[in-house]
Amino acid sequence: MDVEEPIDIIALRRRFPWVALVSIDDPALAARRHREVMAEARRNREIVEAIDAARRSA
Repeated sequence: MDVEEPIDIIALRRRFPWVALVSIDDPALAARRHREVMAEARRNREIVEAIDAARRSA
């Protein structure tokens, strides 16, 4: 007989922090938060690229 052990949510979130972005109760909220995180990452990447370009041209 195969017995399922309960999921340790705290350990799961420690190992995979993006799990906290998912909302079972409100999937639309989770999707919006995911888009916000991705947009912020894109902005950060553009800033880093601009700084690198400025350093190369100096």
